[in-house]
Amino acid sequence: MVASATPAAAGARTFIVVDLCGLGRLSVATDAEEDADVTNLEGLPAPVGQTPLAQAKARWLGELREVGAGTSVAALLLDKPVTHDDDAKRLWGEALLRAAYTSQNAAALTWAEEACAYAADDGACRLSLVRARLRADPTNAVHWVALADEDPTATEEAWRGLLAANRWAESPRGLESMTQAALPDDVPAYLRQALGEQVRARAATLPAPSESFVQERCQDPLPERKQQCDHLIQMLLERGDSLHTLSQAAQLAQASGWAPDQLNKMNQELQALANAEVLAAPDKRQPLSCASAEASSRFAADVRQLGELGAWRARRAASTQGLR
Repeated sequence: MVASATPAAAGARTFIVVDLCGLGRLSVATDAEEDADVTNLEGLPAPVGQTPLAQAKARWLGELREVGAGTSVAALLLDKPVTHDDDAKRLWGEALLRAAYTSQNAAALTWAEEACAYAADDGACRLSLVRARLRADPTNAVHWVALADEDPTATEEAWRGLLAANRWAESPRGLESMTQAALPDDVPAYLRQALGEQVRARAATLPAPSESFVQERCQDPLPERKQQCDHLIQMLLERGDSLHTLSQAAQLAQASGWAPDQLNKMNQELQALANAEVLAAPDKRQPLSCASAEASSRFAADVRQLGELGAWRARRAASTQGLR
């Protein structure tokens, strides 16, 4: 991830230019044949390299642990022990589950599923979390889909709950939204951006919502099924909050026999928003520059207000009008 590099003869050191928001541009020598991982501040000298990043992260995790049980879940996710010690992983998992249940926060309970891999009965652990999610947030369709996945005996209950839900909230940026507010104000912008990239990378490893239950139900030839599935498609389109929910709506609409012009409209929007996501991403060659940091901060604020899907739709509309 390099803005520019000074060519060098074979065996000679290469100098890269790194743009760090709040500090300026630094010329850094590297022996690596490939680009240095600027996001992790790899290879950058003190006092701007990995040491201040680690110090800022430690302060940040401390803030998250102090705020409450929900943010404690986030802190544990961002501080998972990298070890082959099974006891350490089990203790981490137990702490994560305790914090999640204490929080009674549906998002935190969803993220805590990772801890079930270290539980004595991972299936019972996941189902218990899903039931807790439903108690905390029974009007979110995502949790009813999870119930059907975890308990085959509860599919009819899950279907009824799904049809009664009023939104389809996956909250793909939820971990980022929860954690960014806890960053101390005096953390330099380039470190804030580097930590934000760590959160986004961690969020990408969390379990993804399932699609199979709804897909299978909507292929049933029952008389009432088309009306039910049309209702779910509208919920995904109007009360969904991610590009994934829009994609799922398009898949269900195709399976339900929607008209080609309706399918084309959905697929065109999906493609346009996916393209907008690529174009609006931080500069991969300078991910810690002020331009990248401002782009990330601006989009995070839009997501907090509108949800991910709403933010992309608003950005696309503004771009079409020439306002961005």
